Amino acid sequence: MKSVLKRFAAIVIAVLTLAMFTAALCSCSALLDAFEEAVNNLAEETATPETADTPEPSAAPESSAAPFSRTPDIPEYRLPEEPDADDLEKEAAGIIDAAIEKAISYVNVMKDSRHSDEVFAFEEDVNGFAANLGPSAKELYKKAAESASKFEHLSVEDSGYAGDLKADYFAVHAPLTYVHPDIACYFTLDVQSYIDEDDVSHYRQVFDRYFDPERDGNASERDGFVTLEEIKHRAGLLDRVVKRVVRLMPEGLSAYDRYYYLAAVLSEKTVYDKRPDNCLTAYGALVTGKAVCEGYTAAYYLLCSEAGLWCGYRDGHPEGQGHTWNMVKLDSGIYNVDVTWCDAYGKPFEKEWYGCFMKTDADFENDGHAALADSPVKGTGTGEPDPYTF
Repeated sequence: MKSVLKRFAAIVIAVLTLAMFTAALCSCSALLDAFEEAVNNLAEETATPETADTPEPSAAPESSAAPFSRTPDIPEYRLPEEPDADDLEKEAAGIIDAAIEKAISYVNVMKDSRHSDEVFAFEEDVNGFAANLGPSAKELYKKAAESASKFEHLSVEDSGYAGDLKADYFAVHAPLTYVHPDIACYFTLDVQSYIDEDDVSHYRQVFDRYFDPERDGNASERDGFVTLEEIKHRAGLLDRVVKRVVRLMPEGLSAYDRYYYLAAVLSEKTVYDKRPDNCLTAYGALVTGKAVCEGYTAAYYLLCSEAGLWCGYRDGHPEGQGHTWNMVKLDSGIYNVDVTWCDAYGKPFEKEWYGCFMKTDADFENDGHAALADSPVKGTGTGEPDPYTF
């Protein structure tokens, strides 16, 4: 019996000893786990972050002033209301204000402080259209321009005329068209001719022909297509449109940016279209909103004239076709401005649009603008930076 009890006691002692040893092992394991967790936490806190997790520095913001490396954002601009405007002014506003608002929004962003403030005043007929007329033609030209400005009728008889009436009739066409693009929208000269006994044509009389600015010389007052009062109203409307564009030009612009603002208005208002009867005139460009190069050029000359900015004309054969554009003057020389082609390249705040704005003769020769060699106004400028030129 004693031996059995001894054996039982030994077994109990062994079991207790094993239990105590197991408990000790478990306690050590827990301590080790806690120590390992603490070490890991410390490592995470002190470790240097990996490069992949490091945020890239943000790119420098685009400059809000020229020069630009990309096309800038253009905030919208709205003209203030003019409750006291008369009916003609309201009509003009309805025609041109959308283009003015766009142009102001563009120039507010695109204006460039690198250009000079020196302005060269407008000079009538820098191309010499009228200056090169003979004495009798010059007198006919003056009479026609004065009569047209007053909407008076004109008649010049061959009998007693000091010069060759037929030759002078053709000679005065260019100065009436280019020096007075406003008059050219509604006035031209007509003739009464006869054939002499030697079968030679002569002009017996030169007289006025007032026509509808919405159409062309075929829709005349003499033929009953339009009244003189209707012509006066439409001529007055063009005048108000031109004056409104200039009056609302932002103040403090450089000479370069004044030219730019006027070109931007024209570019926004006009689309190239040779279908309208008046597509050759400033009225077609600024009122109807459709013109070819002659209309664009006449309109830009008229705007520059009202703004007091030097402006002329230039003709050429880019791409083998007859074409006309304007010449303007800065302190660095005379430059080419072709709003017709600018308009074809894009919007006035886009880099491509500047491809034909304020360019040297060399620039135009390189892009195919082949100017006539005998042009009285040539480019003398050495280069002006556009808003995308660094």
